[in-house]
Amino acid sequence: MLRGIVGALGTELGSLEPGSVRGTKALGAALSVALAVLAALILHSDEPWWAAISAWMMTGISLADALPKGVMRIVGSIAGATIAVIVLGLFAYDPLPFCLCLFIIAWVGLFSFAKSRHGYAWMIAAITGNLVMLIALDQPQTAFTIAVNRVGDVTIGTAATLLVTYLLPTLPDTAGSNVAGAPSRLPLLFWSRRYARELESWLSENWLLILHACRGGLTVMVLPLLLNWLVPLGSSQLAVTSVAVMAIPTTAVREPAGRAVVQRAVYRPVGCALGALLGLLCLYWVGQNLLAWLLFLMGGVWLSSQIQSGNTAIGYIGIQAGFAFLLSMIQGQGPPLSPIPGIDRFAGIMAGLSVLLIITMVMSLFRLAPRPATVRGG
Repeated sequence: MLRGIVGALGTELGSLEPGSVRGTKALGAALSVALAVLAALILHSDEPWWAAISAWMMTGISLADALPKGVMRIVGSIAGATIAVIVLGLFAYDPLPFCLCLFIIAWVGLFSFAKSRHGYAWMIAAITGNLVMLIALDQPQTAFTIAVNRVGDVTIGTAATLLVTYLLPTLPDTAGSNVAGAPSRLPLLFWSRRYARELESWLSENWLLILHACRGGLTVMVLPLLLNWLVPLGSSQLAVTSVAVMAIPTTAVREPAGRAVVQRAVYRPVGCALGALLGLLCLYWVGQNLLAWLLFLMGGVWLSSQIQSGNTAIGYIGIQAGFAFLLSMIQGQGPPLSPIPGIDRFAGIMAGLSVLLIITMVMSLFRLAPRPATVRGG
């Protein structure tokens, strides 16, 4: 598997296309992230990396697609931040219900992402909710301020991407949809024989998505419980880890083969390792030069975007590499004074993804037996 990854990366690096549609998308991603970071720094955001992540996750699509996606991102962020404030007010000092809320929020977001017509809003609501809950874990009284700041960062990143998308040459509309399947209503009247059969059919249809959501939900849920066993993380690094766990692309959530699911789980730490190491290497050369820092930041985003939209099967790695690269490069109000925070984030992300990999490997053993054919007649 690793040999195939190395070969695919070599193919991608040898086929960079600066002037093509692929290159235009990469340029748009680099400009969007740089504009979002500068705006966040000017507005004195306490976590400018979240504005950069928001811009990164919005890039590579046409303006017609970006507008509704931007609205869903902002609305989802507001909803998730509101839920986080409510949960912290109720269960901040009760570990068990707090962790159960983390699981429920993550599960609903991951499942609805694949099933709902507005799945992107559901996913952003879940990510933002868990992010705010974990950042404010040590100081619940700051939850409202953190929630407002996170919504503000999302708005900055979204606005930056929309502006760059509007100014760049028109990109073709994206084919397909983020929805993995047509929405099917869950039958709630399961005590009726008819609805019991419909419930069985619904579970058979959505079993892979249920497992997919459980993998992410369980990982986010156990992170606070394993905090002292993994690495000495603070609440902020723990929140970053949860975002890395939940930032799952739409592809492969319905893949039936356990090996394919595990392969995707392996791709995630590989991509994060490459992106984080690239970011830390760039920090070694940047020093305190703001212009050099921005140029290296744009270069890393441009390269990650090229890999993401390439012709090989490792676009998944490009997404994770870009995510980890941004987290390593953006640590405060300008070029980092030390690479130590980036190393801590890298350690936290790898610890969280290792937990996800273990849970994925265990849950990949579960299978739903095929339904027997219905016998008609006498």
